[in-house]
Amino acid sequence: MSSQASPDKAPEPSVGIACGVEQQKLVDAHFQLHAAQWRKVYTEASTEGAIYRERSAAVLRWVDDLAMPRVDRVLEIGCGAGVIAVALARRGYLVEAVDSVADMLSATRRCADGAGMGSSVVASLGDTHNLAFADSAFGLVLAIGVLPYLHSPQQALAEMARVLKPGGYLLVTVGNRSRLNHVLDPWLCPALQPVKRALRATLRRFRRPRSEAAAPSLRLDSLLELERWLSSIGLAKVKVTTVGFPSLTFHYRRIFGDRTSITWNRWLQRLADHNVPGIRSSGMDYLVLARKQAG
Repeated sequence: MSSQASPDKAPEPSVGIACGVEQQKLVDAHFQLHAAQWRKVYTEASTEGAIYRERSAAVLRWVDDLAMPRVDRVLEIGCGAGVIAVALARRGYLVEAVDSVADMLSATRRCADGAGMGSSVVASLGDTHNLAFADSAFGLVLAIGVLPYLHSPQQALAEMARVLKPGGYLLVTVGNRSRLNHVLDPWLCPALQPVKRALRATLRRFRRPRSEAAAPSLRLDSLLELERWLSSIGLAKVKVTTVGFPSLTFHYRRIFGDRTSITWNRWLQRLADHNVPGIRSSGMDYLVLARKQAG
């Protein structure tokens, strides 16, 4: 992808997320810049492409397992290239697709029109932290690849819960703080991050000021944190898994090429799907299904 970062080569993870307005501007600018890459990644013969295709397939399998009535409306937050929204429309659902980036909405509309699903996918600008929908409007809300970029994930989750009808489902992904490729890279290992932050703070005193990179912070969380957030807004976890095993790196640099990395991802994902201890909780993202209490 030339000199631009690919979708999976996200900004370096950070415990501290920028303030609301600043973070949202960085996120919107980042995805506006890489909109073309996001449109292509699902068809690429790359590690990132393989991971995102598998993640989307897992999401759709879980939705199919719910066997929801076709009269239930679906809300997808952060619709991106429109792949999931269109797949749900093909299943007979009316999908409201929301994104904060105009180019992403354009990509979703083109994807829907190209699939003959333009009348079943309504794409509109929106803020995850303040959704412009009535209470209890949807039977299913999806936010895939969204929470890691939010400045206030608890507020956003509360909004998702508000627009869910009683008994409705929430399907989200959460950036996994203990993802395997970070644990194995000394520069990314979660256990070493406090030392790195202290060292950076010390070195910063001796460096000349430099302009901030126009990239948003990436939020990585634990499953326990997400479960607490869900419980606080009346949602109960139904099931969870991890998805995606990106290329191994050393000091942020990939060790293997795509062919080996795709094989590595496929093998580890198979182990995770069979609940092998250690592997089942070390994927790139947690995929979590939760349900709103019925009353």
